[in-house]
Amino acid sequence: MRTTAPLPGKRRRGCFGTIMKNWFIKHREVLAYLVFGVLTTLLNIVLYALFSRLFGYEAANSWGNVLDNILCILFAYATNRAFVFRSKTTGKAMAKEFGTFVTCRLGTMLLDTAIMLVLGNLLAAQGAALMDNLMQGALSVVSHWFGPDTAIQMAASYAGTPAGVTDGSAAIAVIGGADGPTAIFVTSRYNAQALWGLAVKVFSNVLVIVLNYVFSKLIIFKKK
Repeated sequence: MRTTAPLPGKRRRGCFGTIMKNWFIKHREVLAYLVFGVLTTLLNIVLYALFSRLFGYEAANSWGNVLDNILCILFAYATNRAFVFRSKTTGKAMAKEFGTFVTCRLGTMLLDTAIMLVLGNLLAAQGAALMDNLMQGALSVVSHWFGPDTAIQMAASYAGTPAGVTDGSAAIAVIGGADGPTAIFVTSRYNAQALWGLAVKVFSNVLVIVLNYVFSKLIIFKKK
């Protein structure tokens, strides 16, 4: 009885599917950690923004950051145990595992708190100035690409009414040209300090995610 050979296209798709399946199986742990690491980071950032809005910028960078991390530690342990490392420990072994996990996370929490206090609070003025410079640089690029008139219209529409200049909610910048200043525009409603704090929070979370994976892999959920 004759059998029909699979078409070349189907054979290639089948091989590709097998390769991808094997790759996902091989790297399942890392991929799962990245997924839940991102979810933990998003939870951390959302709570930070919420605390900053409810209790103020400095509170969010101090005790709010500690509470934020405690909630994220509990979420991270539950997801890492169940979905990433698939730990099956019970009783005393589970208690020891949880204790080790909390100890390592407290270490990275202290690192995160130190980063937020130093970069977020002590260097807040310098960070806000940096954000302002970056915004001015971005508007200068827009001016260079699309012309000063377009940049003026964009900045003016974003800044709103000229009253924003007098109450300190906006800034004034000059677009320079080869033959002198060509325009003055108003910018902006954004909070440079809050933007700096969010940038520091993202940087701190990336560093913490990497360290937490190393601790989880080599210490907490280490295969016996």
